[in-house]
Amino acid sequence: MTLTPLRLDDLTWADLVDAIRTRIPADSSGRWTLHSPVDPGMTLLDLQAYLLEQQIYRLDQVPDAVVHAVLRLLGVPGPATATAAATVLQVVPQQPGTRLRIREGASFSREPGRGTGFHLDRDLDVLPVTVTGLSVREADGGRDHTVDLAAGRPVPLTDGYGDPARVGIRLSVSGEGFPGGAELSLLLVLEQPAGPWTGNRTPDGWSTAAADGVPPPARLRWSYGPIGYAQPLPGGAVSDGTCGLRRSGLVRVTLPATAAGVERELVLATSAATFAAPPRLLRLSPNSVPAHHAQRVGLKEGADGPVVAQLANWSPVSGPVAVLPGDAAGRLVDVGRFTLWESDDAGSGRAYEWEAVPDLAFSGPLDRVFTVDRAFGALRFGDGLTGRIPRPDGPGSRTVLRAEYRLGGGPSGNGGADPAVRVSARTAAPAALLAFPALAELARARSPRTPGAEDPPGNWVFTGTSTDTEPPDTPCGARAPVPSEGGAETESPSAARRRAATALAVVTRAVSAADHEELALSTPGVAVARAHALVGAHPAHPGRTVPGAVTTLVVPRVPRGPGESAVPLPVPDPGALTAVHHRLAAARLLGAHVFAAPPRYRPVRVRVTLATDTARRDLVDAALHHFLDPLTGGDGTGWPFGGVLRPSALLRAVEQALTAVGDRTPVRSVAVALDDGPYESCGDLPLRTGELPGPVEVFVCTEPPSGAFPREVRT
Repeated sequence: MTLTPLRLDDLTWADLVDAIRTRIPADSSGRWTLHSPVDPGMTLLDLQAYLLEQQIYRLDQVPDAVVHAVLRLLGVPGPATATAAATVLQVVPQQPGTRLRIREGASFSREPGRGTGFHLDRDLDVLPVTVTGLSVREADGGRDHTVDLAAGRPVPLTDGYGDPARVGIRLSVSGEGFPGGAELSLLLVLEQPAGPWTGNRTPDGWSTAAADGVPPPARLRWSYGPIGYAQPLPGGAVSDGTCGLRRSGLVRVTLPATAAGVERELVLATSAATFAAPPRLLRLSPNSVPAHHAQRVGLKEGADGPVVAQLANWSPVSGPVAVLPGDAAGRLVDVGRFTLWESDDAGSGRAYEWEAVPDLAFSGPLDRVFTVDRAFGALRFGDGLTGRIPRPDGPGSRTVLRAEYRLGGGPSGNGGADPAVRVSARTAAPAALLAFPALAELARARSPRTPGAEDPPGNWVFTGTSTDTEPPDTPCGARAPVPSEGGAETESPSAARRRAATALAVVTRAVSAADHEELALSTPGVAVARAHALVGAHPAHPGRTVPGAVTTLVVPRVPRGPGESAVPLPVPDPGALTAVHHRLAAARLLGAHVFAAPPRYRPVRVRVTLATDTARRDLVDAALHHFLDPLTGGDGTGWPFGGVLRPSALLRAVEQALTAVGDRTPVRSVAVALDDGPYESCGDLPLRTGELPGPVEVFVCTEPPSGAFPREVRT
């Protein structure tokens, strides 16, 4: 039941004046007769009505501290702080074949000087390596997908469920090669299945929403060496950010020494690929590194530092406020560390850690806390009642203040991926033009790209210092193969109140069957399309109802429609089932037993009898497969678990498919059979509880067959 919002400010100045005027005759016993504005008494009453209206207005204005208190009481996180956009940058040297190292924190920008710089999250070894080929071992032998990769067409990396897989990435080494221990950072962009499913999307590996700890769908073995003779890499040499090819991410591989002018092969293989759908590779970019639209700043001051002076000489009117250096106004994202040296009553001192909080109203006089003011780039401390007053004390040359914070963030860092560059390295535009992508495109001479050709520098300009590269002052550029996203400003209290209304509806405990299904669909790190809870079902006791047991059937998110990428019978990988089970186990009731299992499929045969032959047999087959599909069948949300197979509904689906293309061929009958049983053309055939139809075989004939197993023509 939804409650009507309570509004206390429901009186205007005119309402108050009218109410006062109606009271005058009775309260004055009829002696006050002049009620016009010229009467001084009416002027005073008008003034009192004005003041009362202001007081009533304040009743509806909830302070931010109250909003924070209510959110804490409800268990909802307070207003979110500002966030910085994340992306991946592929660094390309100006001189092809150059090997260099870029340090953590180095910056690149599309538009230097406009606050759009992105800073690297870690050190990057830029190796003189180019991806020149991609081969995949399939059921009928190996196949070279180099042309598909260069054209941007998705490349499936495995075969069916449980089959072995082997992917070979051919690398060409130029320049001076690289020594042993160099790290190759390789970006793998995988295709996300699209479709009308309610399940969540799997975040990319470099995203802040990426879920770690999800078991990989396959154990990958990595090898490196000459083509056809790759040797296994030692343990710890590979850091897989794709979670076993479950999501897009970066793979960092420590390689042995490799000379220039040779070709090597990086191989990833598995003996049993248990992917719900074959992962499809869209892009493969070496020398890539994650970057954020935020700059890390370290601050260290003595007793005479400007920030320490602000804390030591604070004004009692405004309270202790410390404005951080570095043009932090409007750019302060968060504070990771704030350590202040303070002396106690005995005269001895030590360094104390201070903590950032959403509001000071819930802190005591001894709590070392502060709030972050992004608009002014400042830290606001308590007044001795709500939060401790900072009292820095550090005579001599001792360091009094140590702080680490980030500058940047906000939605200005969000943007799309860079367009593919198709030019020769010799015709690269100067760095001045690279700051303006539109002008840079006009200044470059276009030429078709061939596999194995050197990539030119991107349209991102290196804006770091000379010491950020090794060797120093090595010219380089970068491009963004993926969009930058995730940047946002600080959430306002009103927005937090609206979010709280939605957060209260989020399921956190597994009580009802719908709760189990909602928790399974929202499992972080895995793509779940559908879930169905079977109350009383226990895997160890099939066919019996076990009190307190709930088994949730999970259907993964896989591509649909015709084509090689479609998976007719989706089955989740063991890692996804483990993640769903852990989520349900953490939310279950005391004494309950929860399980996660793959869907149950039952073979279905459908016989369609037409009055005359038609060339639309493939259309009939596709219509019935779509109608009985576990993800898009039925009403469009997937065939219902345990749903009844009605020949009349199947006949209507066939007629609608033929009518849509103008085919008026009469459909005489449709019959359905389960397993190897007889056909049923009149009665309904119910599936067992939790079952889905599949595989589905469709037969089309023009004469009514006789017998239980007639001879039919398969589509």
